[in-house]
Amino acid sequence: MALLFATAVLCLAFTALVAVYAGYAGTQERTGARSPERVTGGHTTVLARYLLKHDTLDDARSYTVAFVEPVNAAAAPPPGLTSWPSPGQAVLSPALLKAGAHQHIADRYGKLAGTIGPRGLASPSERFAYVRPAHTMRGMTEARPIHGFGAAPEWGNGDFTNQRPIWNLLLTVCGFLLLPAAACVVLAARIGADERDRRTALVSALGALPSHWRLIVIGEAIMPVAVGAVVGALPAAVGCLIDVPVPFVHFTLYAPDLRACALWFAGMAVLSLVVMLTAVTVLHRHRGPGAATRPRASRPTLARFACWACPLFLLAASYGPGLAPSPTLRVLLQVVGTLGGFATLPSLIAAACKAAGAALAELSRRWAGPSALISGRWMAASAATTARLVCAVVIAIGLTGEAQLWMSRMAEPVRQATAVHAIVGESVLRVTSPKRITSEFAESLPEQAVLLSLDENKGAIRVTAACSDLKAVHLPCRSTTVASANEADERLQYALGRGTDITTTVTTHKSARTSRAALVLSRRETALDVSGIKQTANRTLAPGTDVSTLGTDWISGGMVLREQSGWLLFFGLLGTSVLAVGFALNSQAEFLRQGRAAAPLAVLCGRRKVFYGLSGWSLFAPLLASGVIGVLVYSWLAGPLIADGYANTSPTLMLVGLGGSAALGLGLWGFGGASAARISSRWRPNGD
Repeated sequence: MALLFATAVLCLAFTALVAVYAGYAGTQERTGARSPERVTGGHTTVLARYLLKHDTLDDARSYTVAFVEPVNAAAAPPPGLTSWPSPGQAVLSPALLKAGAHQHIADRYGKLAGTIGPRGLASPSERFAYVRPAHTMRGMTEARPIHGFGAAPEWGNGDFTNQRPIWNLLLTVCGFLLLPAAACVVLAARIGADERDRRTALVSALGALPSHWRLIVIGEAIMPVAVGAVVGALPAAVGCLIDVPVPFVHFTLYAPDLRACALWFAGMAVLSLVVMLTAVTVLHRHRGPGAATRPRASRPTLARFACWACPLFLLAASYGPGLAPSPTLRVLLQVVGTLGGFATLPSLIAAACKAAGAALAELSRRWAGPSALISGRWMAASAATTARLVCAVVIAIGLTGEAQLWMSRMAEPVRQATAVHAIVGESVLRVTSPKRITSEFAESLPEQAVLLSLDENKGAIRVTAACSDLKAVHLPCRSTTVASANEADERLQYALGRGTDITTTVTTHKSARTSRAALVLSRRETALDVSGIKQTANRTLAPGTDVSTLGTDWISGGMVLREQSGWLLFFGLLGTSVLAVGFALNSQAEFLRQGRAAAPLAVLCGRRKVFYGLSGWSLFAPLLASGVIGVLVYSWLAGPLIADGYANTSPTLMLVGLGGSAALGLGLWGFGGASAARISSRWRPNGD
């Protein structure tokens, strides 16, 4: 089972690296195919006009809107479109159409003319829209003339805008998945090594050469390793057949991208098989006939130093940043303390396991509990085995928690913007247009809406509105009157800034507005119909007009950060699970080896329930304790990061850590107890 699992996760890590490359290559290829080819120097024929803007839905996720207008009959439509939309029509991506269904996204930009084909999208989950305005774009300075489509991918074009460099994701896969897979490879190669060592000594005594026992090792490993390679390649095979959404991330793997690398996936499966068989052979430590049999002495001095150093490192990571004189030194102390604490933690936990095993044995001896007594003796005698299992879970929870803390710290501006949005909600909208606000837009607003036109010049803000609208937001109904935002409606303080001086100008309600920016507020601080007002703006104002609630830009940027951090969460949880299962299998193998030695207990105790007790104390209890210790270490290290209010812990991560370790412990408890009991049923006295 360990060989099968290690090969599967190793193959999964290799194929994940190929999938990252395939996804990036496909995304850049399709983004480049739809990127506009600019007209430069007047030497290229103008075939169309093009304008990129961004919009959001209620979930604050930003998406791209491309306003297009063909000016030549020879102009070919962008990729993913069979023909140009007619004036006043829009073509949306399937993901955008589905996500915005309850917000009437199909009518926001005009009449829906169809959906964008897969070849016109960076990924199946991309939100993108092509809009042909009802009015011409010729007079707009922002609209640029283009010759066609098929240039280098440009910034601002769909998902490519927020795409991190490929090496970022490759390093994430290597650190969170490939390294745990390598640890599982080493563990699997050494599980049951004592029996293979005795077998090797036997065949060597019979005259076998090193090549012979290597063939024996490969022969016993080839079947589980081959099955593991097939199991590890299954996700890639599924991804080649259908589009696969990635958990925790708003991204879908496009099947044709993976199919283009099908041979590479097959090669990675073969590579994982070869690497695993090589590891099994190389890590099989065969002692020569002249090798000493004396046990090698441990290094108690180094272990004692690590036991004392671990608390000091954790204290430095928790209290050191608060005493540091500079931000650089503060971060350095945090990083060094955390890494040093994790590096010396195994020695401290091993000492704790030894002491806990001795205490458990002493208490059980008084209480006459055979399971706890034997488990305590085993734990005290082989504390390193239990410590490896506990440390794997603790360090995995701690590292995942550190990543979550730093991500929440970087998202502090988003939290502030979210707080502002929670106060004003959808009662305030900011309108910014490439051209001036029209009276048609003003007349199309609902009755509860207040429209304030804004003109800003050298820091001074002039508000133009009807008298009733000025009074609705507590501004004086007199022209050329200066008022402070602090004396007006509280929402203006968030929109314009506290203490801002506002000069008011009174106008009639139906007159044409003279500015390119405006605020739309509700009279009684009730929510506005944001979708309806956006639809009105797209119909009555110039293409590219932006209508957004306060703080949307910051929140939208935070959504990008959250989605990017979702990759860390996805691979972090995957790597944590791999480490936990790998070390759990190692502990299970050690328990079964000890279970064979304890088989006569069934005769002495008169029942087989004793083995479930042994499994509970040896496997379930350490795993449950590791989840608790991991959450405590995570909470301890979070102290300096949350002290200034710029970061926050994740209760979800704590529950996942506790629940995952408890669930794994329960599974090993039942399986280990049943296996040990089955072994005891086959034991017969044979003179030992």
